[in-house]
Amino acid sequence: MEELIAQYTGADEDSRLTRQYIAQLEYDTTMHALAKYLKPGNKVCELGAATGRYSLKFADMGCDVTAVELAPEQVDIFAEKAADQNLKVKLFQGNACSVPFIEDSSQDLCVILGPLYHLQSIEERNQVMQEAKRILKPGGSVAIAYISRYFVAGLFAQKFPELITPQVMSKLLETGLVSDPKADSFFRVGYFSSPSEIEQLIRENGFNPLRHLATDGFSRYIATGVNQFTPKQYNTWLQSHLKTCDEPSLLGSSNHGLVIAELV
Repeated sequence: MEELIAQYTGADEDSRLTRQYIAQLEYDTTMHALAKYLKPGNKVCELGAATGRYSLKFADMGCDVTAVELAPEQVDIFAEKAADQNLKVKLFQGNACSVPFIEDSSQDLCVILGPLYHLQSIEERNQVMQEAKRILKPGGSVAIAYISRYFVAGLFAQKFPELITPQVMSKLLETGLVSDPKADSFFRVGYFSSPSEIEQLIRENGFNPLRHLATDGFSRYIATGVNQFTPKQYNTWLQSHLKTCDEPSLLGSSNHGLVIAELV
């Protein structure tokens, strides 16, 4: 836990989603997919809210927002931003696996866009899903992001060839974990899912998947080109991507995936 908090202490998590087109694509795709659930007055909870990039947008759209973040520094930045923007959000420092301060059956939507990147045991992953289930109203919805282990394998081949060993690759592909000391701490505290594994987790915890999106598609592989787009070119690329991001064949190759599911 201390290593995970350290990973996000001093990290510029807020601008990560805006400083490059390749990251903005992740944000824009997620917001487009969630738009129908973000009606004014809807009660929305974000577990793992970082510095509030999503939660503050939800609040600006008129939602009644509750946000939970593990890293104290990120919570402080979030609170400062909320004050600067004069936006009201119920903000808590806490672990997504246990949010007893959120009432049962109180939320219309639960957004989990970071915790599944780091919950390394199946027990922890079940815990966060059960908390989402507990706090949602009957028929409520959950949105869960994950990082694909297949993308991570490709990233190792491209940038970290020293990690292409039988031991590292076997563990990554079989468990979604990376423990080799040569790996960056981001990978060592990470959990990287497969599309089928994330769907299984969701179904086994009482949810019915409605959409499964390749949030980045294959754009991360051509990041140099995408990041050099003009604003008009980026918008053209985004509109094309939004028409294809539900294509199942893109799921494993996308850096991030997003599943939207309803409580059964």
